[in-house]
Amino acid sequence: MKNYKRLKVVLIFLDALAISAGWVFSYFIRDWLSGVFGKQINTFSVYLEALPLVVILWIIGNASFGLYQRIKSKTGFEELTKILKADFMGLLILMAMAFLFKGYDFGRSVVLLTGVTNLIFLSFGRWAFRRYERLLIKKGEGVTRALIIGAGTTGIRALQKITDNPDIGYKVAGFLDDDPLKQGQDIGKIQVLGPLSSLREIVEKYSIDEMIFAIPSLPHQRILKLIMDVDDLDLTVRVVSDLFGVLAHETNIDLIEDFPIFDLKGGKAGPFYDISKRIFDLTIAILGLIISLPIWIFIAIAIKFDSRGPVIFKQERVGKNGEIFTMYKFRTMYKETPKFSYAPSDKNDPRITHVGRFLRSTSLDELPQLLNVVKGEMSIVGPRPEMPFIVEQYEDWQRKRLEVLPGITGLWQILGRKDLPLHENLEYDFYYIKNRSFWLDISIILKTIPVLLKQKGAY
Repeated sequence: MKNYKRLKVVLIFLDALAISAGWVFSYFIRDWLSGVFGKQINTFSVYLEALPLVVILWIIGNASFGLYQRIKSKTGFEELTKILKADFMGLLILMAMAFLFKGYDFGRSVVLLTGVTNLIFLSFGRWAFRRYERLLIKKGEGVTRALIIGAGTTGIRALQKITDNPDIGYKVAGFLDDDPLKQGQDIGKIQVLGPLSSLREIVEKYSIDEMIFAIPSLPHQRILKLIMDVDDLDLTVRVVSDLFGVLAHETNIDLIEDFPIFDLKGGKAGPFYDISKRIFDLTIAILGLIISLPIWIFIAIAIKFDSRGPVIFKQERVGKNGEIFTMYKFRTMYKETPKFSYAPSDKNDPRITHVGRFLRSTSLDELPQLLNVVKGEMSIVGPRPEMPFIVEQYEDWQRKRLEVLPGITGLWQILGRKDLPLHENLEYDFYYIKNRSFWLDISIILKTIPVLLKQKGAY
């Protein structure tokens, strides 16, 4: 793991060189062709001054497409596809810079040429880096020490795939399995080091970089509790599980030949994530409030005519770091309903008013939460905020969902919403917290729209 961090620094440095070379090379090509274009380009000092910003923004674009993540089985074609996407984003960034900062006054031909030259230089740099990485792996350097959880059929198959593909740089340190008959035994020359309860001890003793859960029948809560035991360690976690398998479009997936491994525990969110998320939240919330204002008026009138009580329902919820805040919703239940009670799981729940049934099925009752977003108490995307009496029943691993701002929508909502029981809701929240990124947030928001239109699981 530490070796790869050093390699990642080398990779970023190579990319910076490639981007710089592409920018400078494009300028001189355009300058050389001035006779063809019929006019002289502006001075090189303008482009040299902009070079650091171009490099930084382009590298951020590369990072946003996962070009610095270690996905070992990634093929050259897959990497080239990501470089193409990042290259297109880089072009958009350069165009935006030219538009926003008139002092730069970049030539359009230089910008377009940079897209071509950067694609070439970045691709060549990646090819050279991968050759260098494979050379290190053959020497036994930069190898990922893996621990396979489960010495059954799935675990043995994982070992076989890793053994058959030495270029991916895995070295299996051992198995863990609760079967006492397997402990201490060798399976394919790899020893079963102990039961699952010894996970932390084994991880520290053998300097494990990555653990692979290969027991499909292992309860999801047990998986998450085991991960919590080593949560403070610099460790990658991959898992073979039906629960996380349905997240295929959200998850980093390695295919060792035809064997899928889902990356469950991602790294920390990038340094710009919190800032960009807050700007995005404020923009969406303010626009949403302005656009939906006429709808608020109609809803308020309908609620007042339908039943006695206030238009806005206020309730204490637990937010980030366990802080209590007041969450707003349009009232959908009768005034006499106890303020703190479990949410309806049936659309025919007698507590729900006639207007409330429509508001809940369309999720229009949640519009006032845009005010919570503006106040910084909630985000557009995140775990749903729970009531204090529910949070009091949380186990330690479940409290991890309190590390981030709660959201109006999230993975739980798009993958089933209230059709799912509470404990699975928490597991999806756990996944989101470990893998949150700006692009995952955008994906969740886009997938929320068809869920709302279908009124799936909305009670």
